[in-house]
Amino acid sequence: MPFKIEPGRVVHFNDFDQADAEILFEPPVADKPVQITASNFARKTTGARIQRTMLQMIMENICERLTVILEEVLDVPYLKDGQSVDKGFDTGGLIQYMFNKVVGVGFPHEVGEQMKSVTQFQVSEALPGDLLVWGSALLPTTAGIYIGGGKYVTVDVFTEKVTIKSISRKWLPDFVGAIR
Repeated sequence: MPFKIEPGRVVHFNDFDQADAEILFEPPVADKPVQITASNFARKTTGARIQRTMLQMIMENICERLTVILEEVLDVPYLKDGQSVDKGFDTGGLIQYMFNKVVGVGFPHEVGEQMKSVTQFQVSEALPGDLLVWGSALLPTTAGIYIGGGKYVTVDVFTEKVTIKSISRKWLPDFVGAIR
């Protein structure tokens, strides 16, 4: 069964090379999750397998590898309330952007709200792509995305740009969370 995916659209073709199923979608942006904007299935198109495959293709299309996103965001300047590569990021905007791109979910902008959107666990259990937060749920002081090897990506207040930092043993994150 041949499938085709392009930006915002996935199509299934029948044995006669005619489109018999189509799903239109918008990728997650800011706190909006991925949205299916339209779907059309021919009457004879049955089976959840085709639909599952098409939805899986959508998720694979909108989710990018962490390393690809890192290359995209590194050295982007700080911008208060920023949430884009073109204009800049604040810490919450960077985390929101990365969760949108890597996990494929809509994600809040405020770090306090981000903490509520993930499952919390110990620092020792952190995996690349997890949210790291210093401070408390009431007053987070800084945050970043763990990239492995004791390092995380954040907006550095001193250099005023997105950078990779090492986790200091004396300043371990107070909280780790993930969407898994």
